[in-house]
Amino acid sequence: MLRRRLLTAAPLLALPLVFANPAQSQVSCVPPGTSATAIDVVAELKALRITAGPYAGGYEIAPNGRLNWYFTNLGLLPLVQRLSVPDLELYIRSYLDLYLRNVSASSTIQDVNFPFGRANPSVFTLVPSDSDDAYASTFLSLAVRYVRASSNWTWWEANKAALKNIAYRNLALTAKASGLASVFQAPRSQTNSFGYLMDNCEGYRGLRDLAALLRSRSELIEANYYDLLASNVALGLVNQCFNSTAKAFAPSDGNQPTSAVFYPGTTCQIYPQAFGLVELAPLFSYGWNTLNALSPGWETGKLDPYPWAILGYVAALRGETPLAVAKTRSIEQLFASNRSLVTINELGFYLRTQSVLAGQVDV
Repeated sequence: MLRRRLLTAAPLLALPLVFANPAQSQVSCVPPGTSATAIDVVAELKALRITAGPYAGGYEIAPNGRLNWYFTNLGLLPLVQRLSVPDLELYIRSYLDLYLRNVSASSTIQDVNFPFGRANPSVFTLVPSDSDDAYASTFLSLAVRYVRASSNWTWWEANKAALKNIAYRNLALTAKASGLASVFQAPRSQTNSFGYLMDNCEGYRGLRDLAALLRSRSELIEANYYDLLASNVALGLVNQCFNSTAKAFAPSDGNQPTSAVFYPGTTCQIYPQAFGLVELAPLFSYGWNTLNALSPGWETGKLDPYPWAILGYVAALRGETPLAVAKTRSIEQLFASNRSLVTINELGFYLRTQSVLAGQVDV
């Protein structure tokens, strides 16, 4: 549930699968017509790294912002293939280790607020995460991508049990009869047990990524198990969230019919394509058409305070280059005028959009 997390994060910002070769580090993504104001995302992501205090190795969502693990996972994902081997260890592995040190016995994690920002990162408060399923799945995708890029199989062997626990407790035990995962583990699921479209698309990707790595290591029983869960998610989304009459998606299995509200009603439409749910490929255009019909002008950035860079990313995937470029321009303008609103996850999808526009394979 992307926007819901953004709303809870915003007040804290104003304080006084193809894997690239790591040897090809610092890849420059320069799409045709790149503007002079293009954001140097690699540098900006590195600059958000927390370097002191008990959460050193983590990342702020924006300068002097909180540590939101989910946002960070999404922001770092496209960074992996752009880093040298030493930088992979510094910027990615140290973050993965920090995350694993802070998961609870049930494999969930809490976000971290820094009331004094970088001035004193040792002063903090913990706040409940916005979900269990999406935090877990995006972390799994990041961990898999790191292992693929680094070939650090020693790290994998040392941490695979913890990664499997994260998958099992947050994406398997929370799976409902429909195949969709509940947003929270018990007992929090008693207050919100919806299967969100956005979260489950991210869950599908995390499950597929984990299963593929397990299969490459000949752990076939578990690979088949997590692949089956992913297939069930895809089926559940078709059965529970796709409205065949409206030819559009509903935001969750508790929201029927579809909604014309920008978040979550129209923004959720492109998540199946953004996270590569191949089983839903015949429905991608329905989601795309719904977004454009109900939220015209989304590429201008004027429909919401936050840029929603993921929309431009899907536009690029679909070959809708003018819309994708217009979205990147609006993000660059927002970055210059209100830096705090272009959070780490937005930087990640902005970078992925640049990659696709430049004709590179996005991972």
